[in-house]
Amino acid sequence: MNKIVELLINFDEFEMDDLGVEIISLVDAPAIEVNWMAFSKEEDAAFEEHVLKIAAEVGEPFDPEEIVYVDITKSDFATLGEYLRGIQALDILSNLPEGELDKEADIRYRYAGPSAQRSFCTTLKAVNRMYTREQITLMNNVNTPFGHNRQSYSVFKYKGGPNCRHFWESLAVYRSGGQQVIVSLGPVRGNGEERELAGKSNNDDTPSPEGSVRNNAYFNSQWAFSSDEKQIVTGPAMIPLQLIARRDEKDNLFHVYFSEETIEKISKKFLSDNNTHNTDINHDNNIVTSNTLLESWIVEDPEKDKAAALGFNVPKGTWMTSYKINDKETWNKIKNGELNGFSVTGSFLEKLQK
Repeated sequence: MNKIVELLINFDEFEMDDLGVEIISLVDAPAIEVNWMAFSKEEDAAFEEHVLKIAAEVGEPFDPEEIVYVDITKSDFATLGEYLRGIQALDILSNLPEGELDKEADIRYRYAGPSAQRSFCTTLKAVNRMYTREQITLMNNVNTPFGHNRQSYSVFKYKGGPNCRHFWESLAVYRSGGQQVIVSLGPVRGNGEERELAGKSNNDDTPSPEGSVRNNAYFNSQWAFSSDEKQIVTGPAMIPLQLIARRDEKDNLFHVYFSEETIEKISKKFLSDNNTHNTDINHDNNIVTSNTLLESWIVEDPEKDKAAALGFNVPKGTWMTSYKINDKETWNKIKNGELNGFSVTGSFLEKLQK
């Protein structure tokens, strides 16, 4: 990097009237490297009830009080409780009939990963059940708000949808004298696309121990659009501290960024200057005013913000926008993958950073 430049719209608390974002551009490759998505909002209460009903009807309870759970992916026991459970598990397994341990284990799967925000993931984590592969297939029609055109999809392969932070955990189940020993084999592993995807998260910022599908690229072509009747795209317009590559007049590479404070000022000024109806394509400066800004907000809590519920993993201070695309030709370009995200056009002060 030759230099890093912070972009501003004020200097020593003096606002410049002619600075700020004037146009939201619909572009093929967003400089902030995060594509938009266009999912309908989940109808939370009804949806959670629907997921709960399906998830609780299949599978077996995973109750730590009733089973002995051992994670063999760990190199060491972290607590005395884990150590004692390990001893208890060995005691139970030693009572199995001769040769029983040599047989192929009864394999189940559990929804694993960090705490969840989406209704689908929250519910699966809350019911805490283990499933056969066939039972997981029964849930393929559950999370349709996050499926392409609201259609069913493989929950085993794609978990909670684009940018989901979860994965499926493999469990070997042994039963002896009414007791169960559950041995965690870690994230699903194996040959073939299905098993490879099942053990990975769809979010590279929060990968599973097996890794992730980088930036959710695998899903972009399948899950990037709402239905034709809605023609709504939602995504980040600006992300704080994101380094954006630029070239100067001598074709030298440098990078620019916006602070969280500046982005908030820009978003407010964009609304007050009544620029919300100005859009163009790939910064061609052919401004159209037919597309409608539906929502504009700054992410305050990345885990609880509706951006997370829609599948985005963006930091605090991100400026999110949602546009209704009223131009049919533009919408067709979006559907065909020619346009993939938002970018901004405006005038800014430059402050060279060390």
